[in-house]
Amino acid sequence: MNNLTENAYNEILNSIVKGKYRQGQRLTEDQLCKDLNMSRTPVREALRMLLSEGIIKKDNKSYSVVYITAEEARMLYELRIPLEGLAARLASLRADEKDIEKMESILSKVKEETAKENPDALVLADLNGAFHEAIADATKNTYLRSCLIDIRVKLKIVRTSLFTSFERRRDEYNEHYLIFTAIKEKNPEKAENLMTEHEKKVLDFLEKRVFMYMS
Repeated sequence: MNNLTENAYNEILNSIVKGKYRQGQRLTEDQLCKDLNMSRTPVREALRMLLSEGIIKKDNKSYSVVYITAEEARMLYELRIPLEGLAARLASLRADEKDIEKMESILSKVKEETAKENPDALVLADLNGAFHEAIADATKNTYLRSCLIDIRVKLKIVRTSLFTSFERRRDEYNEHYLIFTAIKEKNPEKAENLMTEHEKKVLDFLEKRVFMYMS
């Protein structure tokens, strides 16, 4: 992804997360080019990416914003909580040195972004998603990895909202660091329990702070 496409993608997604582009709202390339002050090519590429992630859908020559409902998000978390716990358990048993280094590097970037005066919610969402993906990679189970990526993509807008909260940004890092430590120490039971507890806390936060605003 080139810089212009990445910028267009981030700008459009950020506008969706913040509610500037609402559920069902019609989006056209012409309007987005005007809003973003960009040429058609990066906007078109960004739209293709958002379409592939299920964040928007195509309606003839225009697009519209797709939001999952609170109930759909709950159903996804019914799957995500035990699967992420299993991934942490398997990663603690199977992670090699490169896997550990990758997780540590991602957490370092999360810590750096979190410490900024105005952290970027999209950057943090992507980094934290990358941390979970690194754990899934470390399981060496391609089917589990595929399932988890699919769930995270469907929850992308919901997950991004976590990082608009100072409290949740801090807790996300601390909880992820404890999970990483358990994986590094090859403690499968602890890693699974910490991951399960982490995902339950995320769901609890969403129930209290996000789902009430979702249809």
